[in-house]
Amino acid sequence: MRSVLQFFCLSIVAFAIAIPTLVQAQRLPVERSMKYNTTPHGFIKVRERTRLGKRAQRFEVRAGDCGWDDGWSDCDNDRERSELYVAKDWKHGTDQWIGFSIYLPADFKTSSRVRTTVGQVKMKGGPTGFAGGFPSEPGVFQMEMKGNRYFLRVHVLSGPFDNVRNDIKDYNLASIDELRGKWTDFAVRVNTRTAPGTIEVFKNGQGVARHAFNQNYAPKAYYFKYGVYRSFVSENRAPMPTQVVYFDEVRLGRSYDKVAVERQRRAVD
Repeated sequence: MRSVLQFFCLSIVAFAIAIPTLVQAQRLPVERSMKYNTTPHGFIKVRERTRLGKRAQRFEVRAGDCGWDDGWSDCDNDRERSELYVAKDWKHGTDQWIGFSIYLPADFKTSSRVRTTVGQVKMKGGPTGFAGGFPSEPGVFQMEMKGNRYFLRVHVLSGPFDNVRNDIKDYNLASIDELRGKWTDFAVRVNTRTAPGTIEVFKNGQGVARHAFNQNYAPKAYYFKYGVYRSFVSENRAPMPTQVVYFDEVRLGRSYDKVAVERQRRAVD
């Protein structure tokens, strides 16, 4: 009887060792961008469509969905949004990775005149300048949708820290057609450890964009925002279409393996 029990216990141990280590999904600290932008449809956690975990994040922006915060109003500045701000920043001089999966419904519509931002990296204490005669705090990049394009828009900065020039460089990542009706996995590398640094984007594990990142400016920190954000919506010359975007498996890490969805064996809500 004793030998049978020993065999049973050893079998359990061997089985447990053989099970691959399960990776828990991150619980990133997030806040709604724009304190007074709380439409009930704007941000919802849903169970009917997920990439790995129990629930995904559903963002919806309808024409007129604008909010405001202390010292800023989307409603007064021709903007509409439902975004989350990740309250976990990182320092200059690091090699940071961001991962997420995105799903567009089959009937997802874009504007041919107005860009929809679905992800962006911004700076705290970064260089400042002017855009259209107004004070500007340019970001690092946006991930944009316009027409049938999903693309990376990088801010190429030059000049004095307090009067920076902001040029733009775009990189195509995917067509909107290929993003509809299925999950697509993205990983973005923001490497400021070396000079020049790099911004790289991977789609479903394959590199699709690489930009030499200007290291002349060292902000206090960087941070990530995602959701649905559209600016200068009046340029559409008609009400903007309702846009619904799903996100899942949003991660921050110091390597591709830490954020890539295909490297995760299990996710929890």
